[in-house]
Amino acid sequence: MIRALALAFALCVSAPLAPALAQTPQVTAQSGVDIERIVSPGGIEAWLVSDSTVPMVVMRAYWRGGSAIEPQDMVGVTSVMADMLTEGAGALDANAFKERLQDLNMSLGFSAGWDGLGMSITTLSENSDAAWEMARLALHEPRFDAAPLERIRRQMIVGLRTRETNAGYLANLALDQAQYPGHVYAGRTSRESVAAISREGLIERRAALFNRATLRITIVGDIDAATAGAAVDHIFGALPQGAAPPEPADVVLSPPTPLIVRELPQPQSLVVFSGPGIQDEDPDWIPLAVANYIVGGGGFSSRLVDEVREQRGLVYGIGTGPSVREHSALIRGSAQTENGNVAQALEVTRDVLRRLHTEGATQAEVNDAITYLTGAFALDLDSNAKIASVVHSYQAAGRDIDYINRRNDLIRAVTLEDVNRVLRRLYNPDAFTFVVVGQPEGLTPAE
Repeated sequence: MIRALALAFALCVSAPLAPALAQTPQVTAQSGVDIERIVSPGGIEAWLVSDSTVPMVVMRAYWRGGSAIEPQDMVGVTSVMADMLTEGAGALDANAFKERLQDLNMSLGFSAGWDGLGMSITTLSENSDAAWEMARLALHEPRFDAAPLERIRRQMIVGLRTRETNAGYLANLALDQAQYPGHVYAGRTSRESVAAISREGLIERRAALFNRATLRITIVGDIDAATAGAAVDHIFGALPQGAAPPEPADVVLSPPTPLIVRELPQPQSLVVFSGPGIQDEDPDWIPLAVANYIVGGGGFSSRLVDEVREQRGLVYGIGTGPSVREHSALIRGSAQTENGNVAQALEVTRDVLRRLHTEGATQAEVNDAITYLTGAFALDLDSNAKIASVVHSYQAAGRDIDYINRRNDLIRAVTLEDVNRVLRRLYNPDAFTFVVVGQPEGLTPAE
């Protein structure tokens, strides 16, 4: 959900704190990650993983409210605004701002998604005070100058023109428009909407989205709780309390369309498919992780890869996984193959899904999935950047602070009965819409 993006330092973030920083006991994960909930002197909460092994600090921040709630006459403004935040701030124009980031050997970026905005900072410990000031400037004093705004608009318009012949874009656009027509999630930024984005629109969007109401902060690395609290206040302390932004309506899925074909002159076809899924607070979410590993999320261990690719050589690759937004939940899959193999690949894919849906998985498959999912978790936590991403994703999703400690036990508790219940609930191929983009042979669209 979150991606990474000369001025005297105005406030020493390592200065003594008053009032005292509020802290809660650390949560020690099985992975060895100690998560501490802190509340800054200014009353802003953050999750902290303090580790001085590497002299580096990573910070992630997230706000609710993204592209899904943009004004209809400014579709794309949130992404443009996110890019513009590091195109000059305070006394620094775009070039000077980027040179200062390079001088500090730090990264600073903002990203916009459908349902939220992310901020990412990575800095050496010795430069952290100056890094926090650069982040504060970008967040509170962006210049939104005309020259970089025009450059970013041009870049986006070129990208929009290019993707009109991109198979992945066309396939997912067709899938979204078939499954929830008229919903904002099925909409797309246009060249016209980007051209209409103004400096005033950026200012308005920034004011509407950046506040404390939905702010979530994770800090990982060579920093203690007191210094982290001061850094939080320095960067975010001037934000208004505000309120949570309005939200779009929940998606109501249309009846499935068995097959949609979009012609695109190329020697290969891209297949995408999806059906109803579940949100991550659903009791079946953890069993879904195990079930999906068996279906199409486990690489060469999955049924789809084994039967469609390995045994028959019908695709270059195939996989499935949950696709969750704030107001929609799907099970999605994709495959890529030669045009002449598409029809048979679809037939075998549907057959594999149907057998799993009706007959279920085996105990051996469940055991293998649990072993992999629990064992591989350590690889998601082998650097400060990875730890920050995992911990922050749990925090932004509303997980308890000890979820990282319980995650593997929850997976180990999944039974064959749990997995087969999920397969019956979510992997019925008759509930899936299939889209093919390319020049597939021997297919008759159902739309």
